[in-house]
Amino acid sequence: MANPKIEVKNEPGQPFKVLEAANDNNGIRLLSYEEFKAQEHGTADAIIKGLVRTGTLIAVGGRPGAGKTALMVAIADTLDKGEPFLGRETKETTIAYIAAEDGGDVANRLEAIGNTSIKIVKSPDGFPLTNPKKAKAIAEEVVRQARALDPDRHVMLVVDTFRAALGGQSVLDDKYTSPALNALREVAEAHGIVIAVLNHTNRENHKATKGETLEAVTALELVLLDGDGDWHTIYVGKNRSGAGHRNIGRVKYTSVQIGDVTAAIIDEMVAEDTPATDQPKARKPSANASLLREIVVTAMMDSKDYLTPFGADGPRVKVVAVDALRETFYERKMGMADSKLKAFNRSMDYWFREKWLVKGDYGAEGAVWFASKDDEAGHLSGS
Repeated sequence: MANPKIEVKNEPGQPFKVLEAANDNNGIRLLSYEEFKAQEHGTADAIIKGLVRTGTLIAVGGRPGAGKTALMVAIADTLDKGEPFLGRETKETTIAYIAAEDGGDVANRLEAIGNTSIKIVKSPDGFPLTNPKKAKAIAEEVVRQARALDPDRHVMLVVDTFRAALGGQSVLDDKYTSPALNALREVAEAHGIVIAVLNHTNRENHKATKGETLEAVTALELVLLDGDGDWHTIYVGKNRSGAGHRNIGRVKYTSVQIGDVTAAIIDEMVAEDTPATDQPKARKPSANASLLREIVVTAMMDSKDYLTPFGADGPRVKVVAVDALRETFYERKMGMADSKLKAFNRSMDYWFREKWLVKGDYGAEGAVWFASKDDEAGHLSGS
């Protein structure tokens, strides 16, 4: 069989073109796992054993106010010092914190724990994940500077929060989230670092995933869930570096006075490694919620105000103004004004979620009444 004739067109007066090999692979190669690992930054190297592997993207999620930033600052502090995290070994890591939502708040929390090593990223362009190319270039420059501080330490970038870095775009909109997450993942893989992304979720339990894109592409998913009383549970969902779908610990927060404001940090963190159950668990109210409940019951007994929220022909309900409840709550709770306000609002939200109270229009800030007639009859039978 005759060989095919190969013709190469050359321009007059120019050198002859060099024939390229027919089997040129354009840099594509087939590697064994040994060859692959030899060319990577370390596919089995973890900064938190069994949880956080280098070269990966991880997610820390929770409802607004659940304590994502407080938890992330605590994790960053343990990695910065190379101290154990919930009983797991860690490796000393340089932390670069991209505070897309509130840099001042992050600075206050770092001051509260006395850590001067964790770095807050100051960028004139912010961290615009809606422009993945620019955000990737900023991230790579941050990695370069972090490595220059100590070449022997690992590096972790924190993005707090994902929605803020997206300029307020919905984190459920793949048109924005997918290109942004791909850019972050590429930086993590190319440089052998960890990128932790904090994300607001509306999860009340470990099964309510909402189909979130972020959790789908990460190697680790940590979620803060409401626990008993003042505690929050740290739940591990997806985990490519160890056991997943289990609770690994619980945390309780406190507030530290910084100037005229307070900064929320972790007061206690306890390791409790248990499989997550699908059975709903009754949650005890926090100390603040219990205090508010006591205030509400007493105020209802003393109240002479009624509303007809179901129409003129509907039943009357006894109500208490929200501003009156807040005033009493402030009198009985210790602390600064902003910490009292947060505690009051979270306690109110708790009783709304528990369907014990209902809020309606009344006065300047509204009023509340018992959601159940049985509750009203039981609490007010002596009034």
